[in-house]
Amino acid sequence: MSHSLFKNCFIRPVICSVLLSLVLSFAGAFPSYAAVSSSWDEAITSIDKLYDSSQSLESSNKALKQQIELLRKENNERLKFINTQVKLIDKDHLDRLKAEADSIRQKHAPLLAEYTALGKKASQARKNKDNKTVLLYDLKRNRIKAEAASARQSIKQKQEAYSAAKKQTAAKAKLVKDAIIHVPAIKKQITAENQQITAWNKSKTEANKRYKAAVKQGDAPAAKAGLAVLVESLKQIQTSQQKIMKYEHSIAVMLNSAEARLRN
Repeated sequence: MSHSLFKNCFIRPVICSVLLSLVLSFAGAFPSYAAVSSSWDEAITSIDKLYDSSQSLESSNKALKQQIELLRKENNERLKFINTQVKLIDKDHLDRLKAEADSIRQKHAPLLAEYTALGKKASQARKNKDNKTVLLYDLKRNRIKAEAASARQSIKQKQEAYSAAKKQTAAKAKLVKDAIIHVPAIKKQITAENQQITAWNKSKTEANKRYKAAVKQGDAPAAKAGLAVLVESLKQIQTSQQKIMKYEHSIAVMLNSAEARLRN
């Protein structure tokens, strides 16, 4: 064990307590410190570096996770707002046109019902060869024919105005929805990366247990192996988190586009 490693114990008590535990345990099993194998020395040096890496990765992963959570929360809130606003595009205008179409339809309903009924009665009278009754019904029907035609035209105009407005609104809504159409697919990719993180967290936990058990046994090579797996797990977690952050940024860009289209 080098003098510099023990000197650093004042600065890095955690790693040194681990290393000292390994040294003392190993020393108790052998009569001389000089008999420690070179592989054991190399393991101790590696543990020193791996421990530093694990601490750095743990810290950076924690910070990145917090950033992801904040961005995801913001994105979800924005997405919810956009979806709500899409449903409200031209809502007042559409509601007014629909009300006008419904109102004029109801207004003329009795007249058109009478006109239709007279036509059916006249047809039935013709089938019965009751010319007198046919004449009576034709007279009554023809008397309101112009009024019925005008009513139908008014209803048609109101309905066409409403239908045209609905079509225009649907086009506006589609523009906004098209801007965020790929969000669900990206969220699936995020879910997949989160599943990877869960798996790597499990690997990290198991590696940490093996590492601590090896320290208690004074087995430096085994401790090194456990710590190496732990560090690799942390690296993989970091890679997945970086991908997730990239995905969340992509969603944010899409949301920017959708919001811009909503304002137009």
